[in-house]
Amino acid sequence: MKRAVIVSHRGACLVAPENTFASLEKAIELGADVVEFDVRPSDDGVFYVMHDATVDRTTNGSGRFSEMTSAEIEQLDAGSWFGSEFAGERVPRLDAFLDACKGRIGTYVEIKEGDPAEVRDMLAARGMLERAWTFSFDQSILAEARAKVPDIRRMVLFGHVGSVERAVAQGASILEFHEDCLVADSIKEAQEAGLTTQMFYAGQDRSVFEKAVRFGIEQMNIDHIDIFRDVEREVLESV
Repeated sequence: MKRAVIVSHRGACLVAPENTFASLEKAIELGADVVEFDVRPSDDGVFYVMHDATVDRTTNGSGRFSEMTSAEIEQLDAGSWFGSEFAGERVPRLDAFLDACKGRIGTYVEIKEGDPAEVRDMLAARGMLERAWTFSFDQSILAEARAKVPDIRRMVLFGHVGSVERAVAQGASILEFHEDCLVADSIKEAQEAGLTTQMFYAGQDRSVFEKAVRFGIEQMNIDHIDIFRDVEREVLESV
C-alpha cells in the first residue's frame, strides 16, 4: 500500500474561506498534493474561482455571478463571512490563481460554467497540464471537453456512469467514488483498467477513511486531511 494523494477540497476550506488565495496557501501548508476548486466566468467573460451560482453565501455581495462584471466581482469581500482575519480577501481570477499554484501544487478544476477549452489553454500556457484534470456536473460541459480538449485528463463519478466500462468508454482518466458506492471489487477493476481511483468525502468518520485506505483508493478529495493521514498511518503500520 502507498500513501494516498491528498486533494484539498476547495482549498483548506475548514481553516480559510473556500476557493480563495488564503485557502490555497493553507492547503499547501497542510501538505496537500492537489487543490480542488470551482470556476465560472463573469458576465464579461473573465474566469474566476467561485463555487456558487450566486455570490451571496461566500461574499458580502448578492446576485448571480454570471450577471456581474469583472469590475463588480473584484470589489467583493470573499473573506469576512468566514472570519474577520480574512477581511478583504478577493474572489480570485483564474489566471492569477493558476499562477499561484504553478510548481507548488497540482490542480483539479471543476468547471461550473464556461468553455473547457479556455480552461485547458490557461493550464497549457503555464505548462500545468501534466498535474491537472477537470470535471463538471454539467453533462454538456463534459461532452464539450471530450470533443474539444482530449489532451486534458478528465474525471467522472462512479455514481454517474455506473460502471468501470462506461468510465473507460467516456475516455476518463480518473474515477471518483463516494461513500455510498465504495466497493473493493469496483476499485480493483478500475485500477486494472488503468483508471486512477479517487474518493470524495467531506466528513470525518474514521471508519470511512479506514475503508478507503484498505481498499487502496489512490487519491482522497477531502476536507479533514489531518484525520485521514492519522488513520492512513495506523492502517499502513498494521499491514
